[in-house]
Amino acid sequence: MRVTYKIQKGIHKEKCDDSALIGGQILNDVFGSMEMRLPDKILIGDGVGGNAGGYEASMFVMNEAAEIKCQGSEEQIREQLLNINSRLLEYAGSIQGHERMATTVTGLLFESDQTIMVHCGNTRIYCLQGSFLKQMTVDQTTYQWLIATGNDEAAEHCNKSEIRGAFGGGTSKQADKLIVDRVFERGIPQVILITSDGIHDILEIDDMEEIVSDRKKTSEEKVESLVELAVKKGSLDDCTVILIENPIVTAS
Repeated sequence: MRVTYKIQKGIHKEKCDDSALIGGQILNDVFGSMEMRLPDKILIGDGVGGNAGGYEASMFVMNEAAEIKCQGSEEQIREQLLNINSRLLEYAGSIQGHERMATTVTGLLFESDQTIMVHCGNTRIYCLQGSFLKQMTVDQTTYQWLIATGNDEAAEHCNKSEIRGAFGGGTSKQADKLIVDRVFERGIPQVILITSDGIHDILEIDDMEEIVSDRKKTSEEKVESLVELAVKKGSLDDCTVILIENPIVTAS
């Protein structure tokens, strides 16, 4: 699989709170590409900017997640991840003023015979079907929860970026929302897109589909175009785009 990525610090920010684990590499505020062979993993941690230590939280979790074993049941992988959350809470408690540091955690663990999706927060995973992007994750936000419970009017007036699922935050309760699920039973899609909210909260899905499905653009041009367009449309947040291209379809 070919993985192309761009992680860019938000406008006027001192640090980029978005971090990624691609293969064995921990990445932050960087642009590039690499080839990846199975088994391996791709995860994004979007440090919560409203809490002190967003950068530290996302980097801590990505470093810890590098040791996760891709094989095993969903429950075994979930246990590994929740153990990381426990260590993050302990680490945060040792730093005065950073006790509530937090980060989202979303990504894919690829094994030869299975793919496991992990999701806690509002980072999104999409797969390309024809020229359309299908969203695989559901945002764990107050906005999405209000919509799901039929409170549309309250949803329109809430803080739409407020998350309900995360690692850290001074309590283990937010990590209880961690989803660990087997996906892509019929084979890994040819194109997978992972984005942080600095991208998908700003761009319309039509804009994203047009860029990702454009056969005239290289992979590098696609991820750059997504970030550049988000910034042009007013994104002040950190922006992360990871484009995974799998030239071999393992099942029809």
